[in-house]
Amino acid sequence: MNSEQTWKEICERYADHEHAAALLQRQEQQGMDVVLELFWECAQARGYRLSEQARQEAAAFVSDWRAQVLLPLRQLRRGMKPMEARVLEAAEIRAQVQGAELLAERTQVRLLCEWLDTHLARSTTDYAVGG
Repeated sequence: MNSEQTWKEICERYADHEHAAALLQRQEQQGMDVVLELFWECAQARGYRLSEQARQEAAAFVSDWRAQVLLPLRQLRRGMKPMEARVLEAAEIRAQVQGAELLAERTQVRLLCEWLDTHLARSTTDYAVGG
């Protein structure tokens, strides 16, 4: 899948306020990865049917990026919100952190697209070899 087109589609899906609210609720309550969930929606819309094992592989593929980059940026952005009332520069810095968080999410989408391409190539080869 093309990562730029997939990112655009993910943003369009997330722009649906009801859908976004439901995803964010699952993120808060269950620790669900919203980017990964939206990626699956895009893949399914394109006709890709991935097993639970494949989904776990994809989640594992991006887990370091998510844990070490994306989630700390999100935590930093959220933590800065209350500071905006008393620290003049906090809103500007928070906006920059939010930009970095969005770039990290976009990078996760690129990584997932790369994973999918590799997975599909491997699956085709496995099928061809297995007969």
